[in-house]
Amino acid sequence: MKNTQTSPNVSAPMDGRAIDRRSVVVGFGLVAGAAFSYFNMPRASATPITKSRFERMIPETVGGWSSRKSAELVLPAEDDQQDKLYENLETRIYEGDGLPSMMLLIGYSSIQQNDVHVHRPEVCYPAAGFPIVESKAAEIDFGPKKVYARELVADRGGLKERILYWVRVGEKFPIGWSEQRLVMAMSNAKGVTPDGLLFRVSTIEEAGQSSPQALEDFTKAFVAASPPAFMESVLF
Repeated sequence: MKNTQTSPNVSAPMDGRAIDRRSVVVGFGLVAGAAFSYFNMPRASATPITKSRFERMIPETVGGWSSRKSAELVLPAEDDQQDKLYENLETRIYEGDGLPSMMLLIGYSSIQQNDVHVHRPEVCYPAAGFPIVESKAAEIDFGPKKVYARELVADRGGLKERILYWVRVGEKFPIGWSEQRLVMAMSNAKGVTPDGLLFRVSTIEEAGQSSPQALEDFTKAFVAASPPAFMESVLF
């Protein structure tokens, strides 16, 4: 009598082994991809600075000026990213007998990437209702260090606010928004997440006054009065 019993499916174990091999290959690929992403992820070039240490590094007196804290300055426009823009944000007014009052803002963050980046005054002032009526590139020579900056004049409604500022991204001093984005992108492509600084000083000009030299004089005096750690880790 013919045996009609169906023989066992001998291919089943082979299919299982094939599935296992595919799983191993796919798993290995995922691990390799994760490892590649991790080791090629841009690394921060600076470490965060605590608020108390940051405040202590800012000089209280600069030449004939003495400082006081102030909330009167134009600040970055409020949005969902404001808390991420700067890890440290300090605003002060420096005053002295016979000297023009100087409004200082220093914003610093140890990371510059994507939406976390220095906001330039050309954005902040118009957002606060003060249009920019003059803008030109500037250069400040601190001796061993030369900084590329920008000089602005904002219309404060009958008064003019003259502004001198620079932005530092890593080791570069971009003088425009497009250049700033390019510096960030090039740093990230090299595997580096740069830090960023906004140094801004300004003064109110009465009608007929012009005080660009006073701004530069104050800025140089401020740098000269700053401790080396502040110059090396923040300003430059």
